Amino acid sequence: MNEYIKEGKEFSIETTLAGGNAIRQMEKAKAMGYKINMFYVALSNVNQNIERVAMRVKNGGHNIPTEDIIRRSKTSFEHLYKNANMIDNLVLIDNSEDDGEIILEVNDGQITFETSNLPLWAYPIREQFK
Repeated sequence: MNEYIKEGKEFSIETTLAGGNAIRQMEKAKAMGYKINMFYVALSNVNQNIERVAMRVKNGGHNIPTEDIIRRSKTSFEHLYKNANMIDNLVLIDNSEDDGEIILEVNDGQITFETSNLPLWAYPIREQFK
């Protein structure tokens, strides 16, 4: 990422947004004139995360300890709320049902789409850009 930022190349990353590295990279990119686009996918309840990891393990996938899931969920939302103003194009997707649904879009500081059934986790973003 650092190399791409220095060279002005476009790139994308996947992150839980639970750690600080992605935020630091976004700050660097923004300072270099990048536009930040984010698709943030979340579930309405952390128990759904825990259940989905258990299902993945049952199907042969890797485990994540429950404590880590809970901690990452909390810090991910905190980082989103704290840094949303840095994001030029933000698309929130609620993946609580089988098919993820776009629930809110913010482009250049303006809400450009909002579903009529906004989940509670998206309210802090809506309030920031009202």
